[in-house]
Amino acid sequence: MQNQILKEHKLETCRHPISLQDIRTLKELYQLKSETRDLREPIVRNIMKQRVVGHQCIESLKNALYSLETIHIDDYTGQRVLRLDGRKQIEVDLTYEIRELKKDIYYLEYGEDHFFNYLAKFIPDFRAYVNEGIAMLRGKRFNAFITDRDGTTNNYCGRYRSSIQPIYNAVFLSRFAKNCCRHPIFITSAPLKDFGILNVSINPEDIFYYAGSKGREFISPDGVFHSYPIDERKEQLIQLLNDRLRLLLEDPAFEKFNFIGSALQFKFGQTTVARQDITRSINADESAAFLEKVKGIVREIDPEKQIFRIEDTGLDIEIILTIDTAGHDAHKDFDKGDGLEFICRSIGIRDNDRDNGREPNLVCGDTYSDIPMLQKAMDICGDVWAIFVTKDEQLEETVKSICPQSMIVPSPDILLTILGLHSL
Repeated sequence: MQNQILKEHKLETCRHPISLQDIRTLKELYQLKSETRDLREPIVRNIMKQRVVGHQCIESLKNALYSLETIHIDDYTGQRVLRLDGRKQIEVDLTYEIRELKKDIYYLEYGEDHFFNYLAKFIPDFRAYVNEGIAMLRGKRFNAFITDRDGTTNNYCGRYRSSIQPIYNAVFLSRFAKNCCRHPIFITSAPLKDFGILNVSINPEDIFYYAGSKGREFISPDGVFHSYPIDERKEQLIQLLNDRLRLLLEDPAFEKFNFIGSALQFKFGQTTVARQDITRSINADESAAFLEKVKGIVREIDPEKQIFRIEDTGLDIEIILTIDTAGHDAHKDFDKGDGLEFICRSIGIRDNDRDNGREPNLVCGDTYSDIPMLQKAMDICGDVWAIFVTKDEQLEETVKSICPQSMIVPSPDILLTILGLHSL
């Protein structure tokens, strides 16, 4: 389907070719990943404009793939290892980076029809889930498309800095957002930029609202930046916290936490530091001890527990500034529901049952941290549909109790395929 469309249009040359590389350090890995972003972003724009992707672009992706596959494997552990500096080295699981490059290469070489068959080989009951999702969304155009990123529309990666969005992913999402939605909105716990969602996304610039820090900060498709107001005293205390954590991770005993998962992220009104990654590369006792060390720092800065809330996901330690409320709990942590309410108020999304011709709204997530976002959408938007990506039966029950018009799928690629096919 896709290849037949593209052959009728102008061939586009590769603007950011990638050569074969001998990757030996973590810095070199991140540089290569940055190069793949520079290569992938214009490819997505060209596909959206129905231009042929040149063979040189595919060869560059193959060079990147080979460069990753040939990273040194330790004879004793069987794991790929990279140097942090001249002396230290770290094990790296490159499953995400390698797998997503393989998918992009297949997608570009064989087109969408064959690509869906390719995904079906690796995902159990792929076609049944996709058919169910297409039937659920059939005939619908959405007022708002509100979605999380990691684990929802993007497969999980061991290091956030490496989680560059794949080409097929961006094409399906951007096409759905452009053809089927008024307000496509990403809400993520990651920062907005430096280093955040804008640094790992390759969707065309003028399509999505990107919200970082659970919605405390967001940028609209026309480039306008918005931020949730923060009390000056709280701003000073989170800066003090950030300084203390930065010093902690300079300690040789703890510096490894700089290089796993989310690493150390300074967000708007929130700070995240990883204590584990999805491959469990940190010893459990060491991870637990690090969690207690971080909690101790927070207690020293905020002994009355009025300023910060700590949310431990098992992988990340989220330290979140409270917000003042008029209810029973005068201080609560800022969640994605608060972020969505701020976004809706800022850009004028109201109860569309009255204001937008009864267009429904679609909410997508994958963890309990996305539940406040779903609940707020139900409160604000009226007619809400949901697709969550999870294998957690309790989370599935929670989603369906809040939003009866919902579906659960086990893989982000199933959700992407449903959205991609719905937008054709």
